[in-house]
Amino acid sequence: MAPDANPTDTVESSEQATAEWPNVERRPLLKALGVGAALSLGSGVAAGQQDDAKIDPNYGYAVQDPSEIPERLQPDHEVSLAAQKFDPNAEMPVLFNFEPVGLHASSGDIVQFTFDSPDHTVTSYHEALGFPTRVPDGVPPFSSPIVSVGGAWLYRFDSEGVYDLYCGPHHVLGMVMRVVVGELDEADYPAYLETPETIPPFGEEFENILVQFSDVNEEVEWVFPTPRAILTASALDPDRIQEEGTVSFGTVREELTETPAETTTR
Repeated sequence: MAPDANPTDTVESSEQATAEWPNVERRPLLKALGVGAALSLGSGVAAGQQDDAKIDPNYGYAVQDPSEIPERLQPDHEVSLAAQKFDPNAEMPVLFNFEPVGLHASSGDIVQFTFDSPDHTVTSYHEALGFPTRVPDGVPPFSSPIVSVGGAWLYRFDSEGVYDLYCGPHHVLGMVMRVVVGELDEADYPAYLETPETIPPFGEEFENILVQFSDVNEEVEWVFPTPRAILTASALDPDRIQEEGTVSFGTVREELTETPAETTTR
């Protein structure tokens, strides 16, 4: 995209941006890791720094210094992209997560995603990005670029419904979240909530890949939560998210492991 182009000027520019998403079907490894989306969206920084400071429906609005966010774009909510170790005394890896992992917002709310650890994206599940769509009908594919630590990315959630999001580089490690927009009841819930098999299969199918390459890996245990496990946790039921407003990653982790643990931020 040319530096002086404004992707919000016309419907055609939005359609062109959608057409330029990578063909992940021909890049299976990048599809599995979610890296294709991350690599293709570096232009989001330029798109987000137009003089008119608009939040683009595909690219959002990125800043390296959150203090520079214009007054008219001040966020209604904040989500941290974190790397945390939940038991400092155990030989457990750092877990990458959104905090909170569940968020309730009103239509038109702006959410600031703050990059408190490196190498993340905020990306929608969308068929244009190679995964089954898990955002409301009519919402275009969207993603942040990889923003430097300390920076932020803004997105305006205009359409009511349920949004499932992931981090491209850490998707395989279970870095996902859910945003519920509007006051929904069960009749408003999208069909994809009832089809967990459509969540990219980083479950037993993926874990079995670990033992396919050598005998050394036969005893390997996958210690990271899978996207499917997190997004189907009862803590992320849309009713609960609406009732509580936010759901912490620690709450979901405790549900999955049934072992409360002290949390430290890396």
